[in-house]
Amino acid sequence: MNDPDRSPWICHYCGYTSSTTESRACDQCYKITCSAHLQRSMRLNKNSGLYEITTICAECALEELL
Repeated sequence: MNDPDRSPWICHYCGYTSSTTESRACDQCYKITCSAHLQRSMRLNKNSGLYEITTICAECALEELL
């Protein structure tokens, strides 16, 4: 009945809700976001000096542009 694997989640950007698909979190703000509002980004890891592929939400991507 209360299966934790089927807990509903909500996208913080658009409000999309689902209990049948997997949620994803932004690598920058850690908020749950639907796949339509996530994008891949290359970011410099200051500790290693190497670029890493990260997944960021549309909100964080907009903040980087400003």
